[in-house]
Amino acid sequence: MTVWDTSHDIVTSSFGLRKSMTTTNTKTNTKRSKKESLVADFSVHYPPSSQEDVAWFRNALEHEQREFFAAFVFQKSRGVPEVLYETMIRAAVYERDPSKNRAFVEPYVATFGLRRVSETLLERFENGSDQEKAGVVQAMYHAGLIGVRDSYWRRPDSDAVFKLVGDLWMRQRCLLLREFVSNPSVLVRQRIIPHLDLTNVSSYSDEFKPLVPQAIQIARNHTDGYIRHRVEIQMGSNETQLFSPLPAMDRSDTEDLPEGGTQESIGRATRSMIPRLKSFITRLRRWGP
Repeated sequence: MTVWDTSHDIVTSSFGLRKSMTTTNTKTNTKRSKKESLVADFSVHYPPSSQEDVAWFRNALEHEQREFFAAFVFQKSRGVPEVLYETMIRAAVYERDPSKNRAFVEPYVATFGLRRVSETLLERFENGSDQEKAGVVQAMYHAGLIGVRDSYWRRPDSDAVFKLVGDLWMRQRCLLLREFVSNPSVLVRQRIIPHLDLTNVSSYSDEFKPLVPQAIQIARNHTDGYIRHRVEIQMGSNETQLFSPLPAMDRSDTEDLPEGGTQESIGRATRSMIPRLKSFITRLRRWGP
């Protein structure tokens, strides 16, 4: 077992890190202060500066069992290094669970800003595979712009926000509508349908307005139960009906996504980080179960 494996195991067993990164924090103040103490101890070596350090974090973000620890460090250290910009977005897009990618998106937006992150996600959406498109929509949800309704922009206090990202908001909603109509992928349509405004045709640009009735027809006649259920929610037809959860992506849905770093590269980066991790792991053991 490598030093990185050891540090990951101690953190997850002590704090349930994967769960606490994606659910409401119900921990006591004492346990929270312990987490902060751990991060303070590690922050001496942060942000990563050498090539070996960068490789260590990059490989961690591309490893399913290690990525949440890296996200934890980024969140608590209040910043994602520029050199890890692309790697962080990959982690957000390739996370299968539609709620757990929040761990990557929130520090990403906090560091680089909503506009830059939204532009990157839109580019990925336009040029990616169906699996990547689905992951991008899930990441868009936690970025926040996708959930803004047309009525928000009519508020007096929204002018500054509209000037910053209003064009991206319109581009995003129009792209999602077009993709839903033109792309037969069930996976992609499942991710898009909760974010379509199907009762306010005027909120779309003229070019896209004819697509709204087409989207409604496609959804209502779809073979997928979730899509049929969700369109009625979007239309306000079943206001008393309970929301069905968005189906999580199976491994088969993401089998074509790129793999992470090789074991050789992970091992080389980890060995170079051993001196820097020793004090951190010592503190982790102190607070372990």
